[in-house]
Amino acid sequence: MNKYLPLVSVMVLVCSGVAFAGSPKGPYVGAGIGLNTSIDDNDLNAVCGVNGVACREVCDTDKAVNAYAGYQLSPTWGLEAGYTDFDYTARLAQDASTVTGEQQSKALGLSAIARKPLAQNLGVYGKVGGAAWKSKVTTSAGNAEDSGVTPTVGVGAEYNFSNHFGLRAGIDHFFSMGEQSKLIEAGKVGTVDTGISTATVGLHYNF
Repeated sequence: MNKYLPLVSVMVLVCSGVAFAGSPKGPYVGAGIGLNTSIDDNDLNAVCGVNGVACREVCDTDKAVNAYAGYQLSPTWGLEAGYTDFDYTARLAQDASTVTGEQQSKALGLSAIARKPLAQNLGVYGKVGGAAWKSKVTTSAGNAEDSGVTPTVGVGAEYNFSNHFGLRAGIDHFFSMGEQSKLIEAGKVGTVDTGISTATVGLHYNF
């Protein structure tokens, strides 16, 4: 139940959104770069390296890149499509720091978006939607690839420098992008069923 609390919170924000000065009045596009959370050691399996050597996680975060396009249906409500490349959501190494496995993920989503004012040309937004994801695992023990659909939520802030250009900082959460509880489970290599969050900063253009 707790994992759906972000979804409830964003729904409250979306339902209470009102227009703010400088918000898009039609189509807009944007792109951003930042970081994504990765799968922790508990989801990697104790034995996953070459010849049964214990593996560890290489890093806690990796870069994320996103691009999006939307249309403001009214001063408050809009629709937004987005693409996110998470790069690595898991990277494994043996004790000697040789990388022996990695999981890469991508997602294409569609969300309802609403905006709420804070000040002139500054406001916050909330998004609720879904995304089609694809994850690919490559390890010394074998490879795997899965795809599916997952709920998504997002929150962030926007500042519009003019009628056309603006800055966005946001956090998006993808609830599940995998098919099994561990990267290597009972000797089977597979994608990890885990939620991933991204934090990005970027620019958008209002047509």
